[in-house]
Amino acid sequence: MNNKIDIDFGDNKQTVPLKDRKSISILLGAGFSIPMGYPSGNKMNEYLLHFDDNTHSFDANSGKLTTTTDHSKTNFNNTRVGDRKYFDLCLRLIKKYEETHNGNFDYEHFYDFIKGDEIKEEQYKSLFDKLVDERNTYGDCIYHVSDIYNQMIACLMKDKDKESWYDNEPTRVDYYDEKYDTFIKYLSDLSKEYIVNVHTLNHDLLFESFKISTLIDNGDVSDGFEELGSKYYGILCHENRTYHCRLERYTGKYDTPIRLYKLHGSLDYVHFYRRNGHIMELDNYIKIKHGIGYDKIMKENDEGTSYEEDPFETHADFLTGTTAKIKRYGEPFFKNLSGKFEENLKNAEKLIIIGYGCKDQGINDMIKNNFNREKPSFIIDPNPQELVNAFSECIGSKILKFGIDNLDINSLKSQDNENK
Repeated sequence: MNNKIDIDFGDNKQTVPLKDRKSISILLGAGFSIPMGYPSGNKMNEYLLHFDDNTHSFDANSGKLTTTTDHSKTNFNNTRVGDRKYFDLCLRLIKKYEETHNGNFDYEHFYDFIKGDEIKEEQYKSLFDKLVDERNTYGDCIYHVSDIYNQMIACLMKDKDKESWYDNEPTRVDYYDEKYDTFIKYLSDLSKEYIVNVHTLNHDLLFESFKISTLIDNGDVSDGFEELGSKYYGILCHENRTYHCRLERYTGKYDTPIRLYKLHGSLDYVHFYRRNGHIMELDNYIKIKHGIGYDKIMKENDEGTSYEEDPFETHADFLTGTTAKIKRYGEPFFKNLSGKFEENLKNAEKLIIIGYGCKDQGINDMIKNNFNREKPSFIIDPNPQELVNAFSECIGSKILKFGIDNLDINSLKSQDNENK
């Protein structure tokens, strides 16, 4: 008896099979998320300069900086990244930096400052005096401060409803949010004929939230992470109970019509290190889930008999700074993403840039060196500044002066028909 089951792996619901499709590249910058209420660069500067330490604390379960609900100070736990003294030091350092720079503060430049040489000047070193000793060097203190600062940025990265995670949202039939409905519908239409490579410089989870709209099938979006077969777990604490939850790890598999590449990392990306003798090696990148502590990640060993914990206190890993993030483009994980960005640009039939201020020299170079300027490209910006205008001329791109919240699809579709 023949028990063979014939399975159809074809793309029945797509107009064009994936293997026969051309591709379109999209690049999203910070301006893409602003209509949802996420802070602009200027707003982020303001929030950090007036960061209210009365409404934030380090959660004992998740090990990350969170907003308190009762607006009162809570006890900071004793984990390295949660140490109150480094949090206070970071706040003082921000004020001192602003004072030294004549009232000018930029949150990305400040990160470069932490990673650079200026922080070693005496005017800043004096702030560290009570923390530096034989066991805790000046370099160690700077490392702890950068951990704190990273978490402060992550804590402020919220939308108009003070939300940053959307996995508890109900499915929205046909529509998502009036500001993004047109874009989502256009993306859905493109995904029936093209492979749509969406590259974002944003750390937020806004794009991932679009999957709750019925216009985009959850199975139509891949980001290189997979849960099936993963040996990575996190601890979820709920009502005095703990649960092991399997976590997605990066496999680099992109096999759907819509493919998401977060070139600068994400609020839910963390790195996992493991010991190799006396050396700590980067093992992989993991996607955290809401409610799971960044310091409670482990990996099942090859024999399946025990767990190995990440030896480092960790936090969401995303790139910031102007020069610091360019240096990190060479790290294996981000180098892999950059390589995919460059390859996608080379193969793109069209490039659409939304909400990008053209300030990242590394990203600019990748576009200039890999995208064929004979192909159509658009920069969507309602109020393009000098850098945007100059970059547009450099790559031969057309500027469309409207925002994501009033997208003119006809301006984009007109070129689609000409290039079919």
